[in-house]
Amino acid sequence: MRRVGTVLAVFLAAALCAGASTGAETREKVPGKIVLKVYEKKPVTFDHKGHAQRIGKCETCHHKTDSEKCSDCHGAKRDGDTPSFREAMHYRCKNCHMKTNKKVKGACQECHPNVPSVPSGK
Repeated sequence: MRRVGTVLAVFLAAALCAGASTGAETREKVPGKIVLKVYEKKPVTFDHKGHAQRIGKCETCHHKTDSEKCSDCHGAKRDGDTPSFREAMHYRCKNCHMKTNKKVKGACQECHPNVPSVPSGK
């Protein structure tokens, strides 16, 4: 019985070490600021590393962990049940920001600084 416990402890320690190294490798691969440019006229500069540090869990934003970029699945246009890149970003990013950051009001220029503002009343 003691032998089984020792083998189990060694196996568990090895598994934990393997998991810890995988997590460290993943954090090192997190890019800094990236430019999302599925739509050339409306690029968005995104602080990926900053978000990763604040949020902590990749799955909060990356609902499919087998792809690195949102544009791997979300294109310029909707594809069946898969929302377009714009729909996905507005749903996931804009909604989260409006819930968690009181400074975000939902204006286009908050993410798209190159888009001219529309005067109120038009």
